[in-house]
Amino acid sequence: MLAMGISCYYHDSAVAVLDEHDVKFAIHEERLSRVKHDARFPVLAIGHALAFCGIGINDVDRIVFYEDPALKLRRLWDQVIDGWPRSRRMFTEDIPRFVHHKLPIDAQIREHLGFRGAIEHSGHHRSHAASAFFTSPFERAIVVTLDGVGEYETATVHLGEGNRLTKLRSIHFPHSLGLFYSVFTDYLGFEVNEGEYKVMGLAPYGRPGHIDKLIGPILQLRQDGAFSINQRFVDFCSHQRHYAPSLVEHLGIAPREPGGAITEQHHDLAASVQRALELALANLLPPLIREYGTRDFCFAGGVALNCTANSRMVRELGIRSWIQPAAGDAGGAMGGALQSVMRQYEGASCRRHKLSPYLGLAYSEPVIRASLELSRIGFRQCAAIAEEIADRLAAGQVVAILQGRDEWGPRALGARSILADPRPAEMRDRLNAKIKFREQFRPFAPVVKQQAYGEWFETLGMTESPFMLYTHKALRPELTAAVTHVDGTSRVQTVSAEQNPYLYRILDAFERRTGVPVLINTSFNLRGEPIVSSPSDALQTFFASGIDTLAIEDFLVDKEPA
Repeated sequence: MLAMGISCYYHDSAVAVLDEHDVKFAIHEERLSRVKHDARFPVLAIGHALAFCGIGINDVDRIVFYEDPALKLRRLWDQVIDGWPRSRRMFTEDIPRFVHHKLPIDAQIREHLGFRGAIEHSGHHRSHAASAFFTSPFERAIVVTLDGVGEYETATVHLGEGNRLTKLRSIHFPHSLGLFYSVFTDYLGFEVNEGEYKVMGLAPYGRPGHIDKLIGPILQLRQDGAFSINQRFVDFCSHQRHYAPSLVEHLGIAPREPGGAITEQHHDLAASVQRALELALANLLPPLIREYGTRDFCFAGGVALNCTANSRMVRELGIRSWIQPAAGDAGGAMGGALQSVMRQYEGASCRRHKLSPYLGLAYSEPVIRASLELSRIGFRQCAAIAEEIADRLAAGQVVAILQGRDEWGPRALGARSILADPRPAEMRDRLNAKIKFREQFRPFAPVVKQQAYGEWFETLGMTESPFMLYTHKALRPELTAAVTHVDGTSRVQTVSAEQNPYLYRILDAFERRTGVPVLINTSFNLRGEPIVSSPSDALQTFFASGIDTLAIEDFLVDKEPA
């Protein structure tokens, strides 16, 4: 049985195809359309999924949409009524757009794709929960989903047992940890649904001195683990900003204009917001541990991409944690299909879909060679590509790689990556200024050989950290200065020879030259652009940046001297 999951029409449209045993293919639409956070119906992703799997649309038994549009429309109407007249723009713009695009999703699937099979809707948070539990190593676990908002729910707790998910409790809009964090993303002058990473990266530069103004007055935590948001300080109907004027008065800190100077007050506010999120999670989880007698947790939803909070929960509560790499809304495409497939196995022995992070497109040698020849650039094919790349990295060059299949999720994990020497601190500044064209406070992540993980970084009790979803204390920061953040941590990716042989060989060759089995690994894209997918994408980004060398599989491209 083949199932296709689709998520779209909010942000990060995606498609996943799977059967009873494996996830066959999964990709974000933005990788193909080249539109960051593309929310449109994922026609390109669907076409490539079918072609990659060698099937037609009617070889798919069922298509599962990742949420319930009719239920979401009811919530939007409730929001319009409760927020009137501030919600006038929602009434005149958002609801007509929703009715035109998202509500008739079944008809679009039938008409645009010519699909004749079954169409199902999953719940938004149910999709999140399924994406985590049914790819996890656990037979029994507590599954916590946290994001901005789905239909009505902003947080759910499920108990996963065998092949069954049972919902235990939920919290509804407008009370949301995801929206709480987004309010302050907006307040600090960053783009909502994009700049939350920046708040997390900015937080270690400050002190959480405003925590008393956040916990209690704004974010209220209950003894049973639940939370609520004081609506006096927020405005989720506004298209201009998510915070109310009363929040500015309460904090006594002027909101930062986008692109404006970042002050010590902004550092401290970011630190306070990050700490508030961590306190909310530390309040939520212990009652669940006591009630259900397990420390095995699965997390999903956009909040699960907060690496600092993830690590703090592991470190301080002693939990075992599983998060799949596309924990945000794109992952709902996979989760919707998974919960549909697993429903038929609820009474059977426990089964799991083992998840690789490399689920997108790969490019053959003829396609790569044709792309290079059409670009009329100099290139050569190298038998010992890892050795060549390691030579350049050890000499201080920045090397971009494109190899194998696209990563699933928002992080580059060594298929579409920019690599550099992690030892000199100035490499971080060079990458931010001349290659990524982004803020100087943004940290970079390391990739490390799996067997060297515990020698170079805190392991948090894990044997591997393959998806770059936790921050780990750097144990030898003098040798990893460019990937050690101001708080002494690094967002680590481990890699084994089995998981990614291409990247592992580069790490091994670099270690033989330097004694360091670690490299900077950042996404192969420029600021404001999606991560590259194709050879032509890679070439365009290569020549638009300060990257020194490009490796596409075993082809090497150098820039001509100026």
